[in-house]
Parts: sequence; C-alpha cells; structure tokens
Amino acid sequence: MRTLAAIAVFLFAIIIGVASYAYFGFYNVAANEQDANVVRWSLEKIRTNSIERHAGHNVSFARSLDDPEMIHTGGLHFKEEGCVACHGGPGISRAEFARNMQPQPPDLTRTTATLNDAELYWVLQNGIKMTGMPAFGSTHNQEELWAMVAFVRRLPKMSLSEYEKITEASEGGGHHQAEGEDHGAAASQK
Repeated sequence: MRTLAAIAVFLFAIIIGVASYAYFGFYNVAANEQDANVVRWSLEKIRTNSIERHAGHNVSFARSLDDPEMIHTGGLHFKEEGCVACHGGPGISRAEFARNMQPQPPDLTRTTATLNDAELYWVLQNGIKMTGMPAFGSTHNQEELWAMVAFVRRLPKMSLSEYEKITEASEGGGHHQAEGEDHGAAASQK
C-alpha cells in the first residue's frame, strides 16, 4: 500500500512540476526553436486524434471530387487564399516565412494520403489551433470547401504545368473575389 501511495505522490509531483514549468514561462515558445520531442509528439497525437474524432466519416459531397470544374475552382481558392505560400505546390517552394514556422505546414502531396475526404474537409472548414492553419468555414461555402478538397486530393499527381493551368483564372469564368464580395454570406446560407 505504501508503494502505491509513493507512486501517486511521485506522479502528482511530476504533474505539478511540468505544469509549473509551463505556467511560469520556462518553456520557450519561440518559433525559431524546435519543440522537445515529447511536446511535438504530444501535439501531433492530439491533432491527429482530434481531427479523426471530429471529422465525421459519413460526410460526403454529391459531386465527384474528380470533376475538373471542382478541381479548377479549388485550385483558384488555393492560389488566391495564399495556401501555396505555406504549403508550396508542384515545383513551387514554400515562402521563406513558412519555412520558419513551427510546426512546419505539411507538404500536401504527402499529407493527403494520411487523411480521408471528411478529414480534409474538416481541417479546411475549422482550421487547426496553434499551427497557422486558418478556418475557411466562415468565409467559404460547402461547395467551395469541397472544391478545395478536390484540388488538394489531386496535388500529389500534379505537375507544375498542370498546377499553373488549373490555378489560372479564365477570362470572365474563373473565380475571382471581387472587392467587397463576402464568401461568408454564401456560407451562412448553407
């Protein structure tokens, strides 16, 4: 019984010590310094499990994610929203500021294989805290979010020339947010 009590006191002391270390500012949150392995592992585990739990795996969209029009629309959003600056693209490096972010924005040509469509949609809609990934759900409607999923799904197989063709706005027909246009109005009409 004494051994069990000693273990409980020891664990309690560790928890208080870690909490105090963080609370009193000893843990360095500077982005130019890597997190400790245990911190990085913990944050990745929390993020992965949270996305998996909240995404809802029955979510689907009526249109095919292989629809070229959807991929084109998603590509325009990817380019216009600045996603390429953080994530890069086929033959396109991340912006210098993104190379210094902690955690690093994922290479979407690899990350898309680890998330299903519902999880990608959820990340785009809700963003991810403490990563720089914004939530697009308040500024984009459901169809626009699914178009972005379609585009991101296509990224791993895309060449630079295909990327440039897809993200090029067509005369009069492409997506181009006009000054004062509010995606949120469309999102609230879902």
